[in-house]
Amino acid sequence: MFTVATLACTHVEAWGDRGHQVTALIAYRHLTPRARTALDTLLRSDGDTLTPPDFASRATWADRYRGAHRETAAWHFVDIEIDHPDLAQACFDFPALREAQPASAGPAQDCVVNKIDEFTAELGSAVTAPAERLLALKFLIHFIGDIHQPLHAADHHDRGGNCIGLALPHGQAANLHGYWDVDVVAALGPTPLEIADKLDARLTRQEKDSWAKGTASSWAMESFELGRRDVYALPSRPTCALGGSVVLSQEYAAQAQRDAATQLLKAAIRMAAVLNEALLVRLAVASP
Repeated sequence: MFTVATLACTHVEAWGDRGHQVTALIAYRHLTPRARTALDTLLRSDGDTLTPPDFASRATWADRYRGAHRETAAWHFVDIEIDHPDLAQACFDFPALREAQPASAGPAQDCVVNKIDEFTAELGSAVTAPAERLLALKFLIHFIGDIHQPLHAADHHDRGGNCIGLALPHGQAANLHGYWDVDVVAALGPTPLEIADKLDARLTRQEKDSWAKGTASSWAMESFELGRRDVYALPSRPTCALGGSVVLSQEYAAQAQRDAATQLLKAAIRMAAVLNEALLVRLAVASP
């Protein structure tokens, strides 16, 4: 399990910039016209310079923000131990916000499941302050991507794969977590737009309707099961205490690419569904 103290010196990114941009690019295409207009209006009101102002770039904002705000580090994952899965334990027993406390000021010991729920509620609420609504949007679109990276939901006493070295070179990755963040996505295409085009073109109506359902908790458990089944299908399972490295086979790499493609697409469809509902609820409340 990660701890907040450990995260202070551990580099953790789900999908890297390219993966988050892919999910946002696809999600934007599946917004309703009214939700897209509401989103564009929100984005135009944001003067933050941590990332460029476009939607795909804002999907990477939470990683930039975390650099100077380590209290948000644990919000990016919910590491459920594969030997003894306990979602509540992995999420610090789902801490509640204090009365009138904004989600962006929530406790450091919290998880991606709780934060998705909290920021979704804020985005759709009529009483959320404008500055907090922008934060809610930027955290939310990043965290929905994070929760679909299997190593942000599954753990084996290895800091989400950060303690598992790779015995042979795999692109930029030095460890298993980095492999799933960056190299698997890079194998899907040369640019975020080309990956988004390819994945969106393969989407079926049945998949879209099915994947748009569920909750942050169910998405986390789905990612966990994928992690337990495929990500940890390794020749050995090093831990932070024992150390060690693994060799990834061609079969492993091929399965990882299939899994990553599906998870990115699911994240995009679910992001669009959440934004369609939250932004339209907000519009309905704001209308006279």
